[in-house]
Amino acid sequence: MSIKNILTSPNQILIQKSERVQTVNEKVRQVITELIETANAQTNPEAAGLAAPQIGYNIRIILVRDFKIIPNTEKIIITNLIMINPKIISESKEQELDWESCLSIPNMYGQVKRPASIKVIYTDEKGLEKKIKAKGFFARVIQHEVDHLNGVLFNTKIVGKLISESEYNKFIENKYD
Repeated sequence: MSIKNILTSPNQILIQKSERVQTVNEKVRQVITELIETANAQTNPEAAGLAAPQIGYNIRIILVRDFKIIPNTEKIIITNLIMINPKIISESKEQELDWESCLSIPNMYGQVKRPASIKVIYTDEKGLEKKIKAKGFFARVIQHEVDHLNGVLFNTKIVGKLISESEYNKFIENKYD
């Protein structure tokens, strides 16, 4: 097992721009394994994504998770997607304001406005260039993780104020009462 500690703010690695990966080699594959195992180990809260800088590597690799609900069940399928050197090449004019949190800023929540849909090019773990379109929550996760690679934390982008987990839980509870 290669579970790493997640760095938290104000660690300086979190606010540095990450370096491009030049080649998918054994070291890169080790970082990918550590990202997956560290994300899988997060339970409260679960990890929607994780960037290499969050586990101490100043390189452009992210893990993003796509959550799909199986119709007529309460089961969720989680798909891990590794993106090396991801680059957002287009984004919708339509913006969505929604809540975010971050494992590197534990127990804090804030609303962030982001494009509703994006197109991304990246290299996969086999060294192949890929292009995908993402929308909704999945697009938000990708943008949040790409921000990490650029040394940007979500708390610098919030609309309104940063709130604690207990304040957030009260807000959600009241919203659905």
